[in-house]
Amino acid sequence: MKLRTKHYGIAVLGLLVAGFIALRIISGGTPAETRRQNIPLVKLEQPRREAVATTLQFTGDMVAIQQAGIFSKVTGNLEKNFVEMGTEVRRDQILALIDTTELYQQFQQASATYQNARSNYKRSKELFEQNLVARQDLDNTEATMKVSAAAFDAARTRLGYARITAPFAGFVTRRFLDAGALVTPNNSTLFTLMDLNTMKIIINVPERDITLVARGKKAIVSADAFPNKTFYGEITRLSEAVEPSTRTMAVEIDIPNADHTLKPGMFANVTLIVDERPLALTVPTVALLKDDRGYFVYTAVSDTARRVQVATGVDQDTRTEITSGLDANQMVITTGQQFVRDGGPVLVQR
Repeated sequence: MKLRTKHYGIAVLGLLVAGFIALRIISGGTPAETRRQNIPLVKLEQPRREAVATTLQFTGDMVAIQQAGIFSKVTGNLEKNFVEMGTEVRRDQILALIDTTELYQQFQQASATYQNARSNYKRSKELFEQNLVARQDLDNTEATMKVSAAAFDAARTRLGYARITAPFAGFVTRRFLDAGALVTPNNSTLFTLMDLNTMKIIINVPERDITLVARGKKAIVSADAFPNKTFYGEITRLSEAVEPSTRTMAVEIDIPNADHTLKPGMFANVTLIVDERPLALTVPTVALLKDDRGYFVYTAVSDTARRVQVATGVDQDTRTEITSGLDANQMVITTGQQFVRDGGPVLVQR
């Protein structure tokens, strides 16, 4: 029994010795490895100089630079249409003709009255020079001639109004009446005419951004109908007044449209470029960290992390503008920065 107990004691002692030796071996390599594992592995990237723009976003509808509803100025039957919907016309081209029968009769009557009044005036003038009529008679015939001349001019003008012409070059986007319809000056729109060579978009700029907009500022425009195409325009007109109900100011942007790709009524997304800096300093947005003191980045100097307080500007895609605090030659930690502390060691991935 004593012998068995002795053997057990020896075995236990041997196990204790082996365990102590193993622990010493393991603990002997741990501090170095632990220190190495505690050093964060980081990647570095140099800040980049690139163009950065401050932009404002708006939406709006495209409208033609010029558009008008074409009316008749005289009453009569629509005798003939010379254009259809979609017809491109030049300025002063005839679009339609109103029946001129009655108008021509009025013109002829006014012409005859005027010719008679002018003849009477000439005779009265000759008689007055011979002292055969009074001055008042001459004045009366002169007044009659002038009144008839005015009536003659009016009749000639009304006869001319029977020819409906285009006030500017463009496209007939709508034709409303067919030949034979009775038209009057007050209630009959014959055509809608639009100039499509230039389109415009009216946007409403909030009061806080009014100081940022000015004539000549560039705009980038996209339309839902052309998702992969970009159009360019610029601010051409400002209303110079804030609408009290919305606290916005109307601004017009003109877009060249020589190929007539854009159409009136299209919905547009507008990016208004209010400021451009061609050589702005930028870093990847993921490199930025923030605490109660503001934004900062970590740089690496001789495998040591250094905290650098920075001021930020515009976010552009995956990069952010740095307006102050950082030098273009400082390498910024872009991976592993969450595990870095100011003044702590870092392991730079080469």
